[in-house]
Amino acid sequence: MKKTENFSPQVLIIGSGTMCEDDCRIHEKWVTRYNIFNKVHFESALRKNKKCDLIVFKAVDHSGTRTVYECHINNKFVSMPLNIFNDLGIYIWNNYFRPETQDTLIHLFLSQTDPGLGIILPQDNKDNYFSYRQVNPIKRIYELQKRKEENLKLNNNDLFGEDILGYSI
Repeated sequence: MKKTENFSPQVLIIGSGTMCEDDCRIHEKWVTRYNIFNKVHFESALRKNKKCDLIVFKAVDHSGTRTVYECHINNKFVSMPLNIFNDLGIYIWNNYFRPETQDTLIHLFLSQTDPGLGIILPQDNKDNYFSYRQVNPIKRIYELQKRKEENLKLNNNDLFGEDILGYSI
């Protein structure tokens, strides 16, 4: 074991909305829908005899605008995998994007070790009034995914007789 290895499992910490407002922890609705979507996908795959993992996010703590989720794959708690982290981010973006503001009300989307009771993060400090917030975390995931898809498309062009600029050879 390396000294730098961390065996504490990563959880997902999401924050959204404003305290005492209707939009406080609005992300919980979208995580619930993501869980339902994954359950339907899993059951459909079973009926077709296809291999598929059941992915479920379980809320283990709520405080203020924040919720801590454990990621369970096939009913086993696992450290947050990057592909599932990104998949949930894209799901929330695609379903909760607000065209008028070009964002979502999600202000925190982190994968890190469980901060414990009260969801006090290491990033919380006096300068941010003990309420760390990211700038458009879901939008950043969406933009990275979009760039990745564009690069894949560009890199595949040479397989079909076109250079990366899209001109015919």
